Amino acid sequence: MDMTAIGVVVVTRRREFFETGFSVLNDVRGEVFQHVEIDADIDYAPAPSVSNPVYREACDKAVRFLAARQERLAIKVIQADSLEAAFDKITAAPTQGGFQVGMLFIDYADPLYDGISPQEIDEQLASFHARLQEAAVPAFCSSFSTAVFTSPHANRIRYQPMEYIECILPPERAVLQTELLCLWMDFLELSYVNRRAKTDTRGPRRNTLAGFLTGFLSGRASSDWLGFYFTGSLVSNLISCFELEANRLGALVLRGPSEHSLACGAMANWQLYKKPFAVIVTSGMIDEFRGTLANLREARAKGFIVCAENRASQWFAFQGTISRDEDTRAVLQARGIPYVYMEDTDKIAEDLRRAVALYDAGQGPVVLLATQAVLDAGDEPDPALFAPAVNECTAAPDEAAQEVLQDVMRIINQGPERLLWQCGPMDEEELALTLSIAERAGIALTDSLTHPGSVPKYRDGKRIPNYLGTLAVYGYSPRVYNYLHTRDKLNPQSQQCLFLMKSKLGQVSTPFSEGRLKRMLRIVQLTRNAAHISPFTDHGLVMDYLSFLRHVERHLDVSPALRERRCRLMASVPDTPSDVKSKLPATPMSPNYFFARLNQLVEKLIVERAYDYTGLYDVGRCGMSAIRNVARTRRGFSGWYGRALMGDALQATLSVAYTSGTNVVAFIGDGAKGLVPEILPSFIENALNYPDRMRKNFTVFYFMNGGHSVINTYQERILFNRTSRQMRLVNLMSADWEEDICGLQVCARTLDSFDADMLAEALQKPGRVNLFSVVVGHNNEGDGISLATATGWQRDEMQIEPAAVADAVPLIV
Repeated sequence: MDMTAIGVVVVTRRREFFETGFSVLNDVRGEVFQHVEIDADIDYAPAPSVSNPVYREACDKAVRFLAARQERLAIKVIQADSLEAAFDKITAAPTQGGFQVGMLFIDYADPLYDGISPQEIDEQLASFHARLQEAAVPAFCSSFSTAVFTSPHANRIRYQPMEYIECILPPERAVLQTELLCLWMDFLELSYVNRRAKTDTRGPRRNTLAGFLTGFLSGRASSDWLGFYFTGSLVSNLISCFELEANRLGALVLRGPSEHSLACGAMANWQLYKKPFAVIVTSGMIDEFRGTLANLREARAKGFIVCAENRASQWFAFQGTISRDEDTRAVLQARGIPYVYMEDTDKIAEDLRRAVALYDAGQGPVVLLATQAVLDAGDEPDPALFAPAVNECTAAPDEAAQEVLQDVMRIINQGPERLLWQCGPMDEEELALTLSIAERAGIALTDSLTHPGSVPKYRDGKRIPNYLGTLAVYGYSPRVYNYLHTRDKLNPQSQQCLFLMKSKLGQVSTPFSEGRLKRMLRIVQLTRNAAHISPFTDHGLVMDYLSFLRHVERHLDVSPALRERRCRLMASVPDTPSDVKSKLPATPMSPNYFFARLNQLVEKLIVERAYDYTGLYDVGRCGMSAIRNVARTRRGFSGWYGRALMGDALQATLSVAYTSGTNVVAFIGDGAKGLVPEILPSFIENALNYPDRMRKNFTVFYFMNGGHSVINTYQERILFNRTSRQMRLVNLMSADWEEDICGLQVCARTLDSFDADMLAEALQKPGRVNLFSVVVGHNNEGDGISLATATGWQRDEMQIEPAAVADAVPLIV
């Protein structure tokens, strides 16, 4: 009776490697391997193995294991000098009784393969197995079926291959033969004689939740949605099915070093690009999202968060959050976060219909707490769940709202002379209309600490003259301050009006106290949520911003004289830093100096080289200083949004780098960096999967000033206390290094001075990852840390624009 032969494929050009493997096979052959066929190009000779006690022990255990199986096997050893040649041999002539490719031993320690990367080997092996499948050659493709030996390497960046076992070729033959034997026996035990391991190719296993998540999101957003996951035993099968289907549909699936990093990525991509998402994590990890979960709810981000959960009846489940002592559902409810607890497989369809309804309600991401039975369910989800959402109809303003609109239009068309709009996040149509209206009406524009770049300083390489800077509790721009103040006093309500668009006028929006907002400023506020109209608002508009802009455009009627006076007032506030610190190249550099020089460079690149970037700004002095000082070309992501969590912007870089169509620049303080995991390993892991998406430039500035600088300023400038241990941080200086990996040039440097030429090249080079640690000092001078810093001795004397009060129309009260 013919036996199906197990193929042992050896790819090597070296006789000693092949003979070592052959000696191992002879040592354990016994009566088990009844027929051994050799097809080798190498002129080899049987050579006895090297005597070694560890090897002898391994041989004895292997022979005992094989004898106990009472199986008789046929072996066909195929040696070739490349995978391509091995494939040709495998498919050239059939073996009597049948053939299946078993174990692959690949010798890439040959100097011919010096410098080959794990990613390249993975790609070769994936292609090799795909060709075997196309040729209908049965083959094992398991974690134990391929071993690749390479030479020792000293790369700084190392990662696990996907298609093979990584082995460094040992210099001693005794070690090599023992390692080859262990690899061979692991294959036999865990692949060949394991009934669950099959050589035939079956279709991927279906998974209900994976099918729902990918089908629903693709139905709503085509392939323009994101998948995120952090592995765990209970969700590992779901993740495998989910990633396979997402890849088939063309959606990105990204990873990070923690569950929190996934929430940050979802948050940034919702704010910047309105990408819906699915996040999958294991048991108990709902707590690991930190306050970013609340930020996702506040942003009304659309997506699903799948968390493994135990049965409610289970007795104190490991990592469970539903028990006699606690119930995470109460926490979610208290936070206003929609959720569905999915415990019963018979109710999956009902639960998913509820999840869709919650998703469409637009109150934030929907948390699916799913038991293992639900996570592993394999039925097809109901296709009706994937139906498009019913478009939301925007109701026309009622009579009271129409009266407010009329009052607001009189303010815009007739006066006062100073109108300042702080704009929330806008899409392209809203931004274009806002800029057009501002230009025709002479309206000054600002962005905010939470939405930097909602109005950029440059658009398509051209300066926006109406943009004055940032208005916020921290980091407000001197131009904004000088526009709203005369001789350091707020201008009268009759002379100016502050518009807050798409805002709930939270404390983060302005540096002004509640008393000043109420008594000294005239405020127009626009929001879609009536509950968010503030007690300081004089003219509240509860409506859609685009509808408001279209109304303004239809009724805009600003006289040329009023427009000219408004434009003159905007032009009267200078756009250059006046503090001496920003001009002083001291050591260590002050944040003022570094950011003033960086802005000069960035503006030069924007104008002369069409430089375009997306900024990410972490919570801290230097993130705030970057918002205040460095010109933007588009919207960025701010960690100051919502809970203002240090580290969120840094973690968000892991996904924004792969979704942004522009260069990416992140500004991260040492406090934020120390709170969250290192990003580079996860960044490279994502690059291994999506190398074509990193043809841009990615730069992270880590600012090392040795302390929590904002708190330090609060203590020193506001409370008049000395610095103390609570603000101190320890910075570890690292040696500069560079390394190329998966098509990326990774460059890590410490900067203690400003090198404009080096930075200009570094910021523009595509396919480059810059990790710059910038050594700066702490100071309390400027950068809008508080109103107390707006009137310091270093400020230039302001030129007061004569008030043209004769032609001004009083503000309507």
